[in-house]
Amino acid sequence: MEELVSPSEPTARFITQRSYYRSSDKTVKHNAYMPNKNGETSIYRTTGITDSEIYKIGQKYVREKIGRSIKGHAEIVTSEIIKHELAVKADPSPHPRHANIIDWPEDKTKQRIIAVELADKALLHLIPHNLSGSSI
Repeated sequence: MEELVSPSEPTARFITQRSYYRSSDKTVKHNAYMPNKNGETSIYRTTGITDSEIYKIGQKYVREKIGRSIKGHAEIVTSEIIKHELAVKADPSPHPRHANIIDWPEDKTKQRIIAVELADKALLHLIPHNLSGSSI
């Protein structure tokens, strides 16, 4: 049986591209939440850990995997995700805190509308420039 993430849990979506946020007003763009070709959006559960610990996870499990630096993360509570008839399923590979947003509609326009709404609720946390390229 798959483990669903509690609605009260905060999550982090790692910001790895400029197309994921607006530097002008420090807001998250919908591109950050769009599902991949498998219909999932990778996130990490962040209950009880600091921004520094979140960045360490990003450096080790995201940056090394995709070869892009971590610019920060978008934070959103799981309840905001499940309001859109999506589910958040724990997926402890590659890390015990890893999860996926699943059950996206197949229609790309509907996906975009949901991603825009998620981005509007997300809080952007950028890594300070002196830490962004480091292994923290």
